[in-house]
Amino acid sequence: MDALLHLPKHSGILEGTVDLPLNKSLANRAQILAALYPHLTLNTIPEAEDSRFLAQTLSFDERDVHVGAGGTTLRFATAYWATQPGALKVLSGTDALNSRPIAELVDALNALGADITYEGKGEHPPLRIRGASLTGSSLTLGTLKSSQFLTALMLIGPSLPNGLSLTWESLPSRSYVEMTVAFMKELGFHIALDENSSTMAPYTATTLRTIALERDWSALAFWCEAVALSSTASLFFPGLQPHSLQGDRKVLDYFESLGVGHAFTSDGLQLTKKSTLAYGKLVYNLEQCPDLAQALITTCFALRQSFEIYGLSTLPHKECDRLQALVDLAAELGITVQATDHSLACSSYPEKFAALGPQNSREDHRVAMSLAPLSMLMPMSIEHPEVVAKSYPDFWKHWGQFS
Repeated sequence: MDALLHLPKHSGILEGTVDLPLNKSLANRAQILAALYPHLTLNTIPEAEDSRFLAQTLSFDERDVHVGAGGTTLRFATAYWATQPGALKVLSGTDALNSRPIAELVDALNALGADITYEGKGEHPPLRIRGASLTGSSLTLGTLKSSQFLTALMLIGPSLPNGLSLTWESLPSRSYVEMTVAFMKELGFHIALDENSSTMAPYTATTLRTIALERDWSALAFWCEAVALSSTASLFFPGLQPHSLQGDRKVLDYFESLGVGHAFTSDGLQLTKKSTLAYGKLVYNLEQCPDLAQALITTCFALRQSFEIYGLSTLPHKECDRLQALVDLAAELGITVQATDHSLACSSYPEKFAALGPQNSREDHRVAMSLAPLSMLMPMSIEHPEVVAKSYPDFWKHWGQFS
């Protein structure tokens, strides 16, 4: 794909069917579980780049392994290889990934008996991992920067001789931990989750089981954004059902007041453009589903909707500083926002938006996808659109069918 994608002003009409990708968060959890516990198998690996990198990372025979740009890929693989006696791996990713936090996970694994050291600057990758038999069975974690650290420990917990008991003070994105627990329970693991603790019994199952994956609800957010900005829309998404392990299913609730109607059938989900009342300020807390922030806030900008959105403290530590990306987008459009390290608010809009120059995707798949629906307001140019491959490789193909 060219380094610069030009999107003409969109007609505003969306009618058709979209096959969303499989959820990479569940897929990455499933890959670790299948690698650790031989009675589990995964019948498919999603096309998402993160999932493909993880599959390679788990099977690669070489010592030095490049894991791409995925936080879950690096963090889950670190926990996995730490439990493999005799293994020697040096894991590293892109420059952006290598700058993201991981020390809390390394410290926790080393406290359980792992042998992990840093080859990067400070407490950053590359990580040198000598696989070992972990003998620890309990940890107190304090305040966590990422729920992925906790999930990585939960995934390996049942493989330890005495299982694992974890306690913590606070963590962001709890819904992802709840998804991990529900997923593992469905597969027969004995795992309990309380407000600030979790316990995992050793895994002893012998019945063969194939793991099935769900479609990705976080990917739906960008289509909800598109429907909200459209003039007319009727989009069908096969495979999405009301029951889901994914916390991002709440996307339907957030977009209801922004003009996105929905209805489930036995085969999937139908989204339609609907009229809305004149709302005052929308107030949301996205602490449990921060991956929806880019699509939701960009929609509010485009619709000139007043809002206060909290729970954004993890956004600066994603593939890029997503909070800063939203602040910068607002400034380019001529919108004044009020930003803190955990929130973004807007109460007034200019009479006319400023034209946007080429938009930098910032090596972030969610930033790139959130920019596409803005083409319903004006022509758009997006730099390095190929970053969507991280979670949704077919996004531009799907978007193109409605151009």
